[in-house]
Amino acid sequence: MESGKLFAILGGILTLVGTYVFAVYGTAGVYAASGIGFIMNIPDLFTNADAIAILLGTQVWLYYILLIIFIVFLAAGVLQIVGMNSKVLSLIFALFPLGVGLMFIFLEYTDFLGIKSLFFALMFAGEHYADFYPIIVNLGTLGLGVYLTLGGGVLGFISVFLPRD
Repeated sequence: MESGKLFAILGGILTLVGTYVFAVYGTAGVYAASGIGFIMNIPDLFTNADAIAILLGTQVWLYYILLIIFIVFLAAGVLQIVGMNSKVLSLIFALFPLGVGLMFIFLEYTDFLGIKSLFFALMFAGEHYADFYPIIVNLGTLGLGVYLTLGGGVLGFISVFLPRD
């Protein structure tokens, strides 16, 4: 197996683990933000779109675009693995976890997103099941899930420049 395919597979696995197994942030026993929490919030995010857009001070169409980007992000790890033979698919679906990982880092350490940072933070918030799942490993103020997701995006991006045949 060539290194491009291997990096695409490893990037997809890291993205999946960072999205669904480890929390992006959270407090043990109370709440944990992860891809599972986002999946559970999708119905509310669509039904309350107008109210959330007004709260954020943005247009509803922009809110829907952000919501669709995050829904594609949920499938990005699987799509990175499925698209391991194609450089274009690897690039496209590596940019989603790379962007979301960077967004969470910017969310925590800068203030340029303003009120929209609240949207990103609350979108992923969910329950902490049985005080175990998703696994909360805080590295500073962010969870390990952010760094694994970011690493998966970086590996997927690097795989584009490596041979696949």
